[in-house]
Amino acid sequence: MPEVILLVILAYFLKKVRIFKEDDTKVLINYIIYITLPAVSFRSAHSLGINRSVFLVVALAWSGIIFCMLVSFIVGKAIGLKDKDLRVFLLVSSFGNTAFLGYPYTLSFFGQEGLKYAVIYDSLGSFLLVSTLGFFVSIGRFNIKELLTFPPFWGLVLGFLLKDYNLHPEVIKVLDTVAGSLSPVVLFTLGLSLSYSEIKKYLPISLLALFIKMFLSVLITYQMGQLFNAQGLAFKVSLLESGMPSMMMAGVLSLRYGLNYELAFATVGLGLLLSFITLPIFMRLLVSF
Repeated sequence: MPEVILLVILAYFLKKVRIFKEDDTKVLINYIIYITLPAVSFRSAHSLGINRSVFLVVALAWSGIIFCMLVSFIVGKAIGLKDKDLRVFLLVSSFGNTAFLGYPYTLSFFGQEGLKYAVIYDSLGSFLLVSTLGFFVSIGRFNIKELLTFPPFWGLVLGFLLKDYNLHPEVIKVLDTVAGSLSPVVLFTLGLSLSYSEIKKYLPISLLALFIKMFLSVLITYQMGQLFNAQGLAFKVSLLESGMPSMMMAGVLSLRYGLNYELAFATVGLGLLLSFITLPIFMRLLVSF
């Protein structure tokens, strides 16, 4: 846990003293998307294969996201949010930071074994809905092309296809080395993206969105888990991932499609800060669960 906080704080400090710039996040995000995430996705799919735990994790992810989307739509309409603000509210209330933040937290608390389920939750659970429901909210239509051109998705596909093929030890070593860089680079990137002024401006709406995303999402995931008679590491990782704050992709989508990107980035940043308090407490409950 300390390494999660320290890396974020270090990146924020280095941005403030102008050693790094916020624009540097573009390079780091490309490294994550095109190199480390595909490696992690491949290794996870190759070692897990298709089994009941994989279907369970995906089902829990979908049920939590869809539930939060419905609740946030009702709440957003009730507080009078207009079109562009409402769309952002739906995105930040429903989709969690299951990769950039979820992976480091899962690795910190559950190790490599837990990370396998986090990758499944993110790629087959969260990302599939981001690529369909999320893009529909952002631009009014589905976009399958985004899914089919997303490198981590193909890492998963290849991993499942090559499940019965024994990889050469040197190949495994290279993949593990690349995958090992994911957590520190992700945390450093998050630190560079923090902005205090935007958080202050949209504080009430951001807090409401994060309540839905970080608390109601956990409750529905837990209830669905009881319905599916879920237990073990896969269930615990799913609960942890459901409690993640808003996804960074919400800001990217908002910026790209002319929505209120300031609200999106403010909620993402505030959620990151709150996660330093909420997730360790949540994890203590999960460990004893």
